[in-house]
Amino acid sequence: PSATAPAAAAEPPAAPPPLPEGAGGSVDDLAGVLPAGTYDDEALDLLALHYAAVKMLFVVGCLDAAAELVRLVEPARRVKDLHLTRVRNENAYYCCVAMLLRSLPLPLPTLPLLYVAGDSHSLSPGWRTVPFQGQPHLLKPVLVTGLKAWHLREESDFFPKANFKYAMGTIPDGARVVFAFGEIDCRERLLVAVERARYKDLQEGIDVVVGIYVSCLVQLARSRKFSIMVHPVPPVLKETRAIVKLFNATLKQRVLKEPILTYLDFFDKLLTADGEDLEPELSLDGTHMSPAYVDLLAAAFPSQ
Repeated sequence: PSATAPAAAAEPPAAPPPLPEGAGGSVDDLAGVLPAGTYDDEALDLLALHYAAVKMLFVVGCLDAAAELVRLVEPARRVKDLHLTRVRNENAYYCCVAMLLRSLPLPLPTLPLLYVAGDSHSLSPGWRTVPFQGQPHLLKPVLVTGLKAWHLREESDFFPKANFKYAMGTIPDGARVVFAFGEIDCRERLLVAVERARYKDLQEGIDVVVGIYVSCLVQLARSRKFSIMVHPVPPVLKETRAIVKLFNATLKQRVLKEPILTYLDFFDKLLTADGEDLEPELSLDGTHMSPAYVDLLAAAFPSQ
């Protein structure tokens, strides 16, 4: 008999999980969609718990379990106008995660980690493989739900700041970390603050918020020895794109003054040639970027 051991079976290639067609997308054109108002508050709360479970499973990397739960939740989501209900935020997160899972090859490879800390925009690049300084790395999302850069000021005691501190504690000292905050400031806070006369104009408001943000990042780089790369604010919404452009220009100038930080300078490549719109192929759901943008992110990483 031959002494040669039988060849080990080849591992199946990584592939996206089998999900219902259009998982996470609009249900308006699907057959059997129930009318708005079908669910009472108790049913909405139960749905929101399942939505939150999908979000949490994605963030911690339990992606097979997340995909299995998406398969179970999708039939319950066939109700019009859930995005207008009390669970609209949970619905938005769920839909984003479900759409991301549709193109995410599983199982994940075992690779060095590169962390992406951010608001919901940390999800799009999450768990994708990128080249970094000559070696493939896996992008691990570090989600801080609802955090504005404004929340990071010294005197703030709002919950997202406490969540930010907790999230930073999950990242090891000396890690390479991409920070992707600021979109919520551009969407929700800055114009309101100017209208309330807290700043003389939009630029002053941006200067203050960017200063808070960058000061926090410098402190983290020094105290935790993080290698910090600063992600531009995604230009996902037409209504706030002019603010985002001004914010990113200010953020870039401020980061370039700090040798301990690196600015990832690829914002212009996210826009159409005339600079007016997000490149169509980079849109995921009208609110977040598609993971297709990750190639542009990777190309902006420092070479050493």
